[in-house]
Amino acid sequence: MQVGRAAQATRAMLKPARLADTQLDHLEHMIRSLALSGNSKAVDQFDHAYWKRRLAAVGDESDLVSTQRARVLRLLDLLEQNRAADSDKAAA
Repeated sequence: MQVGRAAQATRAMLKPARLADTQLDHLEHMIRSLALSGNSKAVDQFDHAYWKRRLAAVGDESDLVSTQRARVLRLLDLLEQNRAADSDKAAA
């Protein structure tokens, strides 16, 4: 019983899922814009760790529904793909 109460208390402290959509929209716009830009200067200055932390914060602070969690995972994948492409370009 204690575990159930603790989980309920933790969930009660999370922000509602509807508030996460605005943040996810912004993060999606920024990350996708960079990925599609092909601008090497912008890619060099893009702080992947910062955007990864922002995505993690949305997940940690909000009671996300499954579609929102899927958006976060897709954006994390896109960040990793972008980072891998940056590494390949730097090695060449």
